[in-house]
Amino acid sequence: MAFALRRARQHAERLSLVALVVALLVAGIGGIDAAAERMLAGGASSVFTDAEPGARTTRVVADQASDAAAQDEAVRGEISAAFAGEKVVVSRRTTGDVELATAGDTSLSLAMLDDQRLPDLATLVDGAWPQTHDEIALPVAAADRLHLGIGDTVSLAGDAAGTELTLIGTWTPDDPIDPAWLGDPAVVSGENDGSIGPVLVTDGAMERYADTVTTTWEVAPTRVEPADIPGLQSALVTLRSLPEAVDPRNEHSTAIQGDLGDTLQRLDAAFATTRGLLVAPLLILALLGALVLGIVLSSLSGARGEELALLRARGASVRRLALAAAAETSIFAGAGAVLALAVLAITTGLTVVMAWSAAGAIGFATLASALFAARRAGGADGVRPEAERSDAGARTLAALLLPTAMVVGAAALSSWQLFALGAVVRDDGTPEPLAAAAPALLLIAASALIPVAAAPLAAGAERVLRRTRGIAPILPLRQIARRMGGVAVAILCLALAAASIALAATAPFVAGKAEQRTLTTLLGGDVRLISEGAVDVSANTASNWSEVTTAAEVLDTLLTVGADTGVLVAGPASAVGFGGHRKGDGAPEIDADVTRRLADRLDAAVGSAFTVQIRFVPRPVTVRIARIVDSIPGAGSGLAIATDPAELRAADVDLPANELWLRSEHPVRTAERLRAHATQPVHILTAAQVSVVPLTSVATRVLTAGALLAALLGVIGFIAATSAMNRTRRGEERMLLALGLAPHRRRALRAGEGAGLAAYAVLAGAAVGAGIAAAVLPIMLAAGV
Repeated sequence: MAFALRRARQHAERLSLVALVVALLVAGIGGIDAAAERMLAGGASSVFTDAEPGARTTRVVADQASDAAAQDEAVRGEISAAFAGEKVVVSRRTTGDVELATAGDTSLSLAMLDDQRLPDLATLVDGAWPQTHDEIALPVAAADRLHLGIGDTVSLAGDAAGTELTLIGTWTPDDPIDPAWLGDPAVVSGENDGSIGPVLVTDGAMERYADTVTTTWEVAPTRVEPADIPGLQSALVTLRSLPEAVDPRNEHSTAIQGDLGDTLQRLDAAFATTRGLLVAPLLILALLGALVLGIVLSSLSGARGEELALLRARGASVRRLALAAAAETSIFAGAGAVLALAVLAITTGLTVVMAWSAAGAIGFATLASALFAARRAGGADGVRPEAERSDAGARTLAALLLPTAMVVGAAALSSWQLFALGAVVRDDGTPEPLAAAAPALLLIAASALIPVAAAPLAAGAERVLRRTRGIAPILPLRQIARRMGGVAVAILCLALAAASIALAATAPFVAGKAEQRTLTTLLGGDVRLISEGAVDVSANTASNWSEVTTAAEVLDTLLTVGADTGVLVAGPASAVGFGGHRKGDGAPEIDADVTRRLADRLDAAVGSAFTVQIRFVPRPVTVRIARIVDSIPGAGSGLAIATDPAELRAADVDLPANELWLRSEHPVRTAERLRAHATQPVHILTAAQVSVVPLTSVATRVLTAGALLAALLGVIGFIAATSAMNRTRRGEERMLLALGLAPHRRRALRAGEGAGLAAYAVLAGAAVGAGIAAAVLPIMLAAGV
């Protein structure tokens, strides 16, 4: 034991470096993983909370049965069975329209609502909440539309003719886009497609006045984190069988509504993208850690060469020496891991990944130490390493080619999958792990090629400079070309670190551009209003709002091309990008921009014509291709065409605009104004409703943290590798001294060689990282397009 301690004390610096590297690995990999999971959970919650009201829940809608209690029990039972084990809240509400007695030909109705949650969802402005069947409470906007005040009455028509209801309270919604309102514009404007409301009534009043009562069961997840998504998606699939189970004869028109599934799929795709990017820093840290540990332990074994030879001469077996080295290394590596785990336990809490990273780092260090000690003691083939040639550049290069070729092959396959799909999710919405791993594999493969290329480049430079006078820079170039063992590892360490830093530095800029393209595709601007009919607010009106810079009325409708369904977008050139190309020849054709995907599907080129069937247009229309574009605002890169409304009118196609696209300096305020004007069902979208930046931004932050640790490990590895390489070249020192080269010249040659290696590794690694970010990240981050 005393002997082991004395041996360890003699090499405390290297063993302490082993402990430091293991601590950095465990803290880096475990800490980054824990922080990423925490940020992903917060990002998922943010994306889900900001989603459209109808996209945050799933709903069962049915006409109320004669036995409402039995119907409610049956539906809730099926919901509970489908969502067993998931954290959801089930709420029930009933609605029904009753006709108002009005003067003249005007036809109005009251949209009655019975929802016990309403007092918690709204603020009472005046009066009180209804207590009897003949009392109602209206939104302030609805009361204003009917010119009613507290205590005024309204008369009903139809089957309830002669009944008078008294307005006893007015209220405003706390959050107009709360899923509980089901996207009803009347909660703000007071009207929804000719119905005034929502009119809050007491329990049981609905059945007295409405001919048909509709019951809605709303299923809302209480949380959506990465681990919750598969269970919720499975539950939604199971829920599809509910109508058949509770209403087999469809007597009550039972149906499933809501876009919760689309939101979960969007989150799943964003998770796949983000996790794919998170693989890069973790893999690079693990690879760098293994390289640095290998360098340090190999150097430690080399420093003990004479000691090991002496112990072998005294009868110590190779196995005993290897086990002693392994035990010594495991103690120091374990100390580093324990220190890292202690810090992580205080800051983030311990996770399984931390335990595995600690076990892996200790196990690798222990095994590597044993193998190096056994090799140094002459265990495998009885040949001492000192007897081997040091200028084995060709053999080292050949040894590098096999693992490099394997990594390049995996990166090529992953990249092909990514570029072929054009995304990290398949057409059915499921993630594609191989495509998601493309950045990490490409980064490692390209970095591995950098040291492989160093020897041929150095040899070529030496040939070019061979006729020049002087020993510099020919000698450093020759050493690089012929001593690839230490040189390759040193270059790889620094190249990986530089590539990581470049990727992390470039990622935010690439992500910002990708996000802008995504928003342009999904919104056409900053705010997008989608109406089921004509828009309530004209572009001229919206343009006068102080925060709005531009507004455009746009037609967005479906069309059929052969057996395929596509999208027609028609609007001003500033909105949809089509500048108008009509030649004035009077031909009944629509000149239009066509997406590349549609042109490829039709095998068409610019100037080609094809026939489409536009929804609500009775006859086919001929479209002539003016331009082929990659993407169309509002429609994306799918099967779509964009044109000007004048083109449609010239072809006798008269369809009103059903969307409003706005550029706004304050999108939230603009959305509130649009909501206040909406009198029919609309979707009002801003960046918050369509963006997944709260999730994808996690990757850029983690890349930065990983790059900083990679830089530290890369510098340690480079210094350790070059130092070890210099120690093996002492014979060269004596030769240069014999040739009359002064010590300061020798030091200058070594410094120049090291600086050249560092510059080559950093520049090549930075180019690799920036190139991969520019080529791959736009595809991965184009979520939803």
